[in-house]
Amino acid sequence: MAKEKEDKFMTSLNETIKEKTEIEDMPLNTIRDYRLYNEAVLKENKRLKLRKYEVKPCPIDLHPKQRVIFRSNDQPNNPQKVFLSNSLIHYDETLIPGKVYDLPECIVHHLSTRENPQWGWFENADGSKETRVKSKTPRFSLNAVYQEAY
Repeated sequence: MAKEKEDKFMTSLNETIKEKTEIEDMPLNTIRDYRLYNEAVLKENKRLKLRKYEVKPCPIDLHPKQRVIFRSNDQPNNPQKVFLSNSLIHYDETLIPGKVYDLPECIVHHLSTRENPQWGWFENADGSKETRVKSKTPRFSLNAVYQEAY
């Protein structure tokens, strides 16, 4: 009885292993496909202890976009180089302040978190002084552009 259960378990396990797609055969049609591919590549490279497969960032065309007006608070007239490269996206473009862009949402988030810290002196309870971040000013402002649907 136990032998039959073990045999059934092993056959189902072997079928599952055979059904698992190879890294080369994995489809790359959506952002989720790229994420699963990159996870499999990292796991396989770690198992082999060498870099056999390359991590592929998802193309910009597949990312959800947001239409924004780009403005730079530090240098309002100078074009700004925007570079972000990770397993999710590879983005390298120069943005001109005042123009409307369709940016991927991860780039919008990246630009909105860039801040310049303002430092100040603070007194502690024991009477000593130390410098800490008093406030942060955003480097970029991104105003969303909304359009009416026709």
